[in-house]
Amino acid sequence: MATEKMYDLAFQYKAAKLWKLLYDDEVFAVKLPDGETGYCSVMGMIGQHLALGLYVGDEGYQSYRILLDVGFADVDSITMGEVLTSQDCLQCSFENKDMLSDAEVDEVRQYARTHQIPLRGRKAFPQFTKYRPGRYPWHYDSALDEQRISEALSAGIGMKELLQHHSKEEIGLYPLRSGVRKVPLLSREKGCWTVSGIPLPTAEISYQEPAFTDDLMAARIKRKKRAGIWECGTMRLPTPVQDSGRENEAPYIPLALICVERSAGVIQQPVVTHGDDAAETMNGLAELLQNGGSVPQTILCGDDRGFAILKDLCSKCGIRLERTDDLEVLYETMDSVLEDMGEEDGGVPDFEQLQALAEMLMLMPDGELAQMPPEMVDMLCGLGKTGAIPDKLLERLNKLRKG
Repeated sequence: MATEKMYDLAFQYKAAKLWKLLYDDEVFAVKLPDGETGYCSVMGMIGQHLALGLYVGDEGYQSYRILLDVGFADVDSITMGEVLTSQDCLQCSFENKDMLSDAEVDEVRQYARTHQIPLRGRKAFPQFTKYRPGRYPWHYDSALDEQRISEALSAGIGMKELLQHHSKEEIGLYPLRSGVRKVPLLSREKGCWTVSGIPLPTAEISYQEPAFTDDLMAARIKRKKRAGIWECGTMRLPTPVQDSGRENEAPYIPLALICVERSAGVIQQPVVTHGDDAAETMNGLAELLQNGGSVPQTILCGDDRGFAILKDLCSKCGIRLERTDDLEVLYETMDSVLEDMGEEDGGVPDFEQLQALAEMLMLMPDGELAQMPPEMVDMLCGLGKTGAIPDKLLERLNKLRKG
């Protein structure tokens, strides 16, 4: 669980109320004790989700940019699920006690009693959450996580002190949406915070391109009859899965490779994997091709990750592979998969699915949450009446819905 130092800094950070000065896209960087650079996003300007998000290194920053740039006003449910499950950050948030586990509540109360800190009002309880791509939001699981968030909280406190004597412009704080390519970097020197500038990483995302090494299987696939065009794409399924015997690890969010024969709309057996290993997905498709009746002449792929996964397999098996967004049959099939998973419980996702969705939605900055389609906001607010959606998410959605 959280260390005493983490709680010390969390309560100091909350008292600083940095979210009253910075918007969530006025990002600053901090040099972390392990040499990495962390990028800090301060959430809470509209007073709903109070949190400090720490995105570590290029990969962490890239996941933040995806969240910032996606434009939720026009995004479909499949893309939204992909974006929300791609986040790579450590977060310290402040919650009502009903959002914490019993163990977390007891721990915070024990700390507060020891240090004579009152836990009154809304959002009085600090909570530490780790977000990893393809994983359910989880508690911190290493001393490094604790060191990193402690330094980020310290930097947030230091930033508040700097803003008492300098303007944002003097420090170099500008909204990322304005197109800036450099942000302030806070570093410690002799116990004091100093500010310099650091160029932002590129926001380009790269995916694993696994090598297909089974030459015998490739030869068998090459000899099979060729017919038609398949539309293929990857998507995250909405239900987290806990590996047996790994209850102390974050549940994974399965990755599914969906393949549809274009002319007849025939759905192939989905390839469902953990999603952490691109080779697992590639090999699953290879087995599907080997065991099926025929092999497509062409595979049209609807996403960059799927294209990277299939690239070497298709090359070695003599299948033409193209990247395109013009895949109406595939997208209709993916929507049907999500609908069918919901209809298993009468058309409404089960509590665990809704809880997973809510945790991921809470990671969205206020500005991005406000861009969600009104129909989705209304649906979530309606489900809140049943008690299935946490109060902290309902508060934000209702306030945003009222304008």
